[in-house]
Amino acid sequence: MTNAEPLPNPDQHDAAPARGSSLGKRIAEWFWRGAALAETARAFPELSPRAAQLAERARSTADIADMVCGGADSARGTPHSGEPVLPLAEASASELYWQSAYWALRALAADSSEAADASGAVATSYSESLWDSLDERLLVRAASKPERLEALRASIRRGSFLYFAELSPSERLVLCPELRKLAELLLAKFDERTRAMNRVLLQRASRVGLVLLLVLLLLVGVRFLRQYREDRSDLVEGKPWVTSSNFDGSGCHSPSQTCPENTGYFFHTQEEQSPWVEFDLGAAQRIATIQVDNRRGAFGERAVPLVAEVSTDHKHWKQVARRDSEFVTWREPVAPVSARWLRLRAVNRTFLHLSRVRIFP
Repeated sequence: MTNAEPLPNPDQHDAAPARGSSLGKRIAEWFWRGAALAETARAFPELSPRAAQLAERARSTADIADMVCGGADSARGTPHSGEPVLPLAEASASELYWQSAYWALRALAADSSEAADASGAVATSYSESLWDSLDERLLVRAASKPERLEALRASIRRGSFLYFAELSPSERLVLCPELRKLAELLLAKFDERTRAMNRVLLQRASRVGLVLLLVLLLLVGVRFLRQYREDRSDLVEGKPWVTSSNFDGSGCHSPSQTCPENTGYFFHTQEEQSPWVEFDLGAAQRIATIQVDNRRGAFGERAVPLVAEVSTDHKHWKQVARRDSEFVTWREPVAPVSARWLRLRAVNRTFLHLSRVRIFP
């Protein structure tokens, strides 16, 4: 290498594959959402064991409150199942919903604001200042009406069974569902991770499902197109046919191979030696494949052995295929031959009945 020659740049060779690789990764990520799942997991970390314990305590307390007031209807002041609400039921339920909200706040703050002592235990004394961490927006949503906001805020600061019991019945009736709503809103935060992960997983499922649906539609389309082209190329479609005999007038009328009278076959010969069905293509045609569908349902063995013969003058016949074993559908490629007539003939004494015959060039 001379001084005038530039040094090779390895990036020039790697740039195109890198771009292709990057595009491939982006496409894979759009479908699989792996990075999005990881980002969601980081944005919504799992609860620590301590926080999970407190969250479970919050849920259990809310469940007990529901039972105290007979479920959601009683918490709104409506007697459950027509029974009268127990005295001070709203006071008891209010305290329990208040406790549920407190434990939920404690769980949400467990990893950041609670420190373990030397033995590993975490302080569990009541702290009124914890209510300072309550999101004001949740309080607004829990209040039954805007003018109730201050009363609700004051109630959570003073909460106790004695406090709730001393409230007037009408105040307890309004406050109980508000505290229930607040507890529900806080408990819902523990499900945010699951909901966020499920949203990404739903995206994955829908996008992968869309691809599978498109592939399925493509396969169906290809199969339909192939079938359409094959049907268009069928040389005996609409061409007249005759049989060596007819059993009791059953079957279709030439040139049709489908008809209401077709109960498994389009023609049915008498029992005779070497019965046959013959097709007139109208002019010499190139024949390369023969497909025969046997009678449906029963007596398929009657059609074997079966030979396929062709002729150009309707006098001299040439065998081009033979089937010696029972079949449902016999599709046989043959050495390409030009012929006007095609005959299918059973070589034994038997009945002959077939459900469809097709010839392809």
